[in-house]
Amino acid sequence: MLTVQLDQLLPLAQLLAGLLLILVGRGLVRFGAFVAAGSIGAYLIWFLIGRSLGEVASLVLLVLGFVGFGLLGLLLLRVGVGVASGVLAYLIASGLGLQWFYALAASLVALAVALLWHEHALAVLSVSVGALLVQRGLSWHQMDPGIVVMIVAALVALGLTVQLRPRR
Repeated sequence: MLTVQLDQLLPLAQLLAGLLLILVGRGLVRFGAFVAAGSIGAYLIWFLIGRSLGEVASLVLLVLGFVGFGLLGLLLLRVGVGVASGVLAYLIASGLGLQWFYALAASLVALAVALLWHEHALAVLSVSVGALLVQRGLSWHQMDPGIVVMIVAALVALGLTVQLRPRR
């Protein structure tokens, strides 16, 4: 009985997570990278030297470690987006039947473009993952696949418009 309830909640969870990634995915991914790397940094500092210091010194070092590693996580996010774009380009190019040399060249171009236009690449990747989640959430319902494609395409266009609009 519990599995029936979980099976019914999964499409709703996929839809909500997908819409969240489509609308605010770029900021959400940056926040997650900062918090995850910062948490790891604070833990490492506490584990290595924080136990032997007093409370105030430990707290100051934990905050500094959190912020320092969080900023490092944002820097590594830029590299990760570039690598993810390069791998995705290689997989698409090799899936289209291109020889390995041309697929590698396409992946290197995608890597360079993603490193140059990091914010745009992050928005495209987060909207793409969100669109896949929305498609998975909608596929549980008895809908015409053409309608699902149109809904997902409209959401992708909306997500890219929202995430890439200039800030005031």
